[in-house]
Order: sequence, then structure tokens, then C-alpha cells
Amino acid sequence: MKSSNKIMFLISLIGFIFLFIYFNLEKKGVSDFFESDEKLFLNDFSPIEMNRYKYLGEVADTTNHMNAYMNFGEICLPLLDQWRSKIEIGDYVSKKKDSLTLFIERKNQNYYLHFDDKDFDGAPPPCKCKKLSKNN
Repeated sequence: MKSSNKIMFLISLIGFIFLFIYFNLEKKGVSDFFESDEKLFLNDFSPIEMNRYKYLGEVADTTNHMNAYMNFGEICLPLLDQWRSKIEIGDYVSKKKDSLTLFIERKNQNYYLHFDDKDFDGAPPPCKCKKLSKNN
């Protein structure tokens, strides 16, 4: 291989790596690129604090494969399979900061819903609902 071909190959490779990282990190740190989906989700979910947020229904993220979110007005949590049948429209949901447990209040019952990391295959991060409403 000629030296000019080697140089062009290296420049192309460096350019590809740069563009790959730029478009795949979504303004997160390089260390996040190597984290598991579970850890990335928990890093975003754990700091959220909710105090009797009313569940308003589902909303879809049109910019990200139509991922379904639970709309709580201020915050939108991804609609995980483990939560799908356990939270109904009109329920009030509370969550303490750094907790992985949701407290559900319904007319006739109150209960805790613990995040199950064993049945977790990854999910988009929680976000402000305003971000999703701009897309819909």
C-alpha cells in the first residue's frame, strides 16, 4: 500500500470515528457511551422527584422510534412493560429523589411499584414533557 493511500485511510478512519461519536453520544460524556442501558436509564430515573403527579396518558416521541412515554404534565417517564398495566389514567404517582420506587395512589387503593431491573431490556431516558410536545 502506498504511503498516500495509508494517509488517506487513516484520515478517513479518524473522520468516521469522530462522526460516529458525535452523532451517537447525544451530548453525553464519552464514559456514557460505554455504560449499559440499565445504568444509563437509572442515572436519569433515580434523581427524579415526583409529588402526586397525575398520570395523563401516553405520548409518543416522534423523533425516537415512536417510543411511548407516560405523561405526568411536567415529567414524562418511558412506558416500561413492567408499569404498563399497573398505572392507570388519573392515578397519582409520587417518587422520592434517588429512589427506584413509585408510590401509586388510586381512589380505592394505594401501593408501591418497585423498578424491576431483572426484566429491564433498556428504555429511553425520562424527559420533560415539553420536549415531547414540541415534536407532536
